[in-house]
Amino acid sequence: MARRADHSREELVALVVSAARQLIVTQGVEKLSARALSSAIGYTPGTLYNHFKDLDDIVTTVNGETLKALGAAFAAAEPSADPRRRLHNYADAFLGFLRDNANLWNALFEFRRVEGVPVPQWYVDTISGLLRILATCFAEMRAETRPGQAAEAAQLVFASIHSVSSLQNSGRLGLVMHRDIGAVVHDLIDIHIKAYSC
Repeated sequence: MARRADHSREELVALVVSAARQLIVTQGVEKLSARALSSAIGYTPGTLYNHFKDLDDIVTTVNGETLKALGAAFAAAEPSADPRRRLHNYADAFLGFLRDNANLWNALFEFRRVEGVPVPQWYVDTISGLLRILATCFAEMRAETRPGQAAEAAQLVFASIHSVSSLQNSGRLGLVMHRDIGAVVHDLIDIHIKAYSC
């Protein structure tokens, strides 16, 4: 095992997060453990807890990076002056990201945090930032009839894409319908746009 002095605190934190991310990518979050992680980085399990409170803290950090990466995917989506078209482009970016990062995305929702431990505020703020990107599209479609309506529409779109993708990733979408996931998601986007525009 390497000695703690082999890396600075900042280097070790980055090493732990990188190794945890790679283990999640290759094996899934359900296989992540302090033992597996310490073995991957060449340090004792106790060293992990000198830099992170617990495994929750490590996974939360990885999940935060995943959410930021989705934000980057949104930013790279094809721009459009039409908010409806832009929403569809964000959906394509979302689907592409979920396809390429299935295990990382699953870690956001499959990892069970210790009961009673709140999610850090920065994590909540990161999710809120993603939702605001989608909400901006709805806000540009028409003036809201009541406060928060565009935000609610964005939440529904986000949840819809996640739900369909979860069915796809688990191999169960075919039990519900035999259609391409992209077509399903774009139909859902159109349904949400129509409902919002009424």
